[in-house]
Amino acid sequence: MSREPPDADFEEIARRFSHLWQALNARADSRYPLETRQMLVDRVRDALDRGEARLSDTDPGVIANSFALEALVHDGALTQIYRARHRDLGTLHAIKMPRPEHADDPVLRKLMLREAEIGITLRHPHIAGTQAVLRLADGRPALVMEWLGRRLADRLQEQPLSPDEVISIMISALSGLDAIHAAGTVHCDLSPLNLLVADGDLSHLKIADFGIAIEVGCRHGQLDLAFAGQPDFVSPEQMAGESLDGRSDLYAAGLLLSLLLHHCGEEGEELQALEALAICLSQHNPEDRPENAKAALHLLGGLAKRPVGA
Repeated sequence: MSREPPDADFEEIARRFSHLWQALNARADSRYPLETRQMLVDRVRDALDRGEARLSDTDPGVIANSFALEALVHDGALTQIYRARHRDLGTLHAIKMPRPEHADDPVLRKLMLREAEIGITLRHPHIAGTQAVLRLADGRPALVMEWLGRRLADRLQEQPLSPDEVISIMISALSGLDAIHAAGTVHCDLSPLNLLVADGDLSHLKIADFGIAIEVGCRHGQLDLAFAGQPDFVSPEQMAGESLDGRSDLYAAGLLLSLLLHHCGEEGEELQALEALAICLSQHNPEDRPENAKAALHLLGGLAKRPVGA
């Protein structure tokens, strides 16, 4: 069976496309500059990609003449994150930048460039990669990152997790942490807000946001930060401003596991074993936690149906 549209339908589409093309090029004079016409083409393309019947009447803004900003998805105290579309390739990206009023903040600029360096260097299936660093017209740095769309925090609000999903999330998180620690870095901000779900598949979870990551053995005070981290997930040593290693992230992983189990609608021996692992990971004294993420993965491996490290 042919998938080609009927001749009459094709002719009608071709006729309307011709009218659209004529409208886009009808004023190719000085009053209708090339960049304006290109912006209209971008809006038509975007509407077709989205399946929308109307064009947006707002200027999305363009960065580096390549990325059209489509939506503000995070508006923090210091930074903003936009969903952006490459004007030529049509691919989606996340673009992170300082808020305009913080354009001249030297500490924030330094942190963002460090974040970019870490994100570009790390390549792993469970780490959200940074693809490029741009400089905006006002001098602000902008990080171009892969677009993943959904946070684990959003998924947790929708429906209970199964034990297998809890285990799959933890395998992804610990595998990503293992790669981060192997590169000599401590993430320092592991939480459902910074775990992104690719294609709606919890086994494709990726760790994002290296904004407060530090080198193993360093303190946040060395970055001119009095405190860094989310209070609900920060380790005691991070809260105290001490030097950190990978075990600080394992503490956060233990609290993450406890939260996931709270969202699990089942009971049984498997859940009890996971609760014991959560307690093991989140011991107050770093010496009482697993030595590293690989050791934590080994402890998790006996419960997993999915191969650890996959």
